[in-house]
Amino acid sequence: MQQGVTRPWIAGAVALVSASAVAAGPVVNPVAVPLTIPTAAEILLAAQDITLDLVRHGESVDNAEDVLGTIPPGAALTALGQQQAVDVAPGIQAAFPDGIDGIYASEFLRAQDTAQPLADLLNMDITTLAGLNELHGGFLEGEPLNILTQIGYIFAPVMWIMGQYWMPQLGSTIDVNGVVFNDRVSDAIEAIYGNTIADPESPTTSVAFAHAGTIAIWTLMNVKNPDLWLVINEGIKTLSPLANAAQVVIEGNPTDGWTLVSWDGHEVSATPDLLTGLFVDWRDLTTAPQIATWHILEAIQGGDQAEIAAALETGFEQVVAAISAFPQAVVDTFTDAFGG
Repeated sequence: MQQGVTRPWIAGAVALVSASAVAAGPVVNPVAVPLTIPTAAEILLAAQDITLDLVRHGESVDNAEDVLGTIPPGAALTALGQQQAVDVAPGIQAAFPDGIDGIYASEFLRAQDTAQPLADLLNMDITTLAGLNELHGGFLEGEPLNILTQIGYIFAPVMWIMGQYWMPQLGSTIDVNGVVFNDRVSDAIEAIYGNTIADPESPTTSVAFAHAGTIAIWTLMNVKNPDLWLVINEGIKTLSPLANAAQVVIEGNPTDGWTLVSWDGHEVSATPDLLTGLFVDWRDLTTAPQIATWHILEAIQGGDQAEIAAALETGFEQVVAAISAFPQAVVDTFTDAFGG
């Protein structure tokens, strides 16, 4: 029985990494648009939901040649990747008839070039955010993709999804562990959120072009309703958590959290099943002290007494809040699961 259970997870883990062999096409020059990042107080006051469409780049040369490339600017899009970028643009426009507020992309050429047709279609600029960059490969950077490199690349991130943020990404000085990875991507998401709500007359939807690893791992680490089996099943079919030019749509805000709406065209229930709900409750409880501890260690390393005191205070408050919220969260999970 154990062997039968393990195989899908191994296949899913391999699938989560395969699409992370990265690249991009013709060089574009996205316009640097100033970001309006709201303060914590402003976010708390707003708590307005937005829709964020996360789009994976088109097929890259690294994808086609099975190379793990996770350092910008990366390789070029293939001819197929360029066509995928052209094809996905009108579909995104049609999916959001109320309009799109902003278009964002990572520092990788492949993401920027995939975003360009949509930017041309809507006559909009592309804002680049380093926080959207691909999950760093550590010592596996530049290696050919095979079963060993794929498992080595994705092992720690899969543990992050399971709530073990402390697990290191070996050899990486960028995504050292799950806390660091989550912080950098969340900072980018919060910047997008701040821009999207800045003008009350603008649409409440934005589009971000990024990477399979970044999109999949961050989404599953953060949404209230992660559909792990959907992602694994899709990954087994394609050897990737997300096909080239596929989309993940989420709704929410940084204060109240994010809800997964769809994954590569598959709608996802906003109310998770009982086991998933209990997993999320446990995840939110156990990751709080890991996040607090890492931020305190960072502050101690910096040596600034004020920052150390602030990290201690914030960390204590976050851990206490997580412990306090856990019992009611479990009750709510059971209530929702049984339609109460």
